[in-house]
Amino acid sequence: MLDLTGAPESWNGVGDFCRAWADLAPAADLAFLLPAFSSARTETAVDLVIRHDASSVVLSGARSGGEVQRLDMALRVAEIRTGLAPGKTAIVALADGAGILAASGFERCSNRLAALGWEGGYDPSSDTARLAAGAIALAAAAAGIAAIDAVSPKGSAAPLQSDCERARANGFSGKLCRRPDQIPSINRIFSF
Repeated sequence: MLDLTGAPESWNGVGDFCRAWADLAPAADLAFLLPAFSSARTETAVDLVIRHDASSVVLSGARSGGEVQRLDMALRVAEIRTGLAPGKTAIVALADGAGILAASGFERCSNRLAALGWEGGYDPSSDTARLAAGAIALAAAAAGIAAIDAVSPKGSAAPLQSDCERARANGFSGKLCRRPDQIPSINRIFSF
């Protein structure tokens, strides 16, 4: 996943990366992490990812289903502008605090919405994290889409495994991570 949440100047190498990626793994799909709408850079990022044939986008800081609808329309316009069939690019929404409180609003907001996750940096054992995770798991189940658990705090493999097992038991289909060395542990727990 290419992270576009930084300043637009940091996006300069995206085209080169996408071309190199296509040469290395032509069958592998590209996903892009988009900046939140509050950044005022989301639409610019959408144009960039559609030009580079994104299979999916991840909207960070999603505050409501209305923002997913807004993203759906921006994707549709960009797809049409580049000659792609509208609806090709899937959406994963990562709810922020407001989005967690409005989690039920993600149901039926867009046919493109493939998964709902959450972000917040809360201690996984805190009541806030348990409430957030529960709201997202229930909202995703009601919408019939995958639920994705938040990034675990940095640490050893044992807490990550415990977080993954708890998330899986609570209906999550996967977990976000920031470090590539966490991927095998996450895949092992969520793959059976």
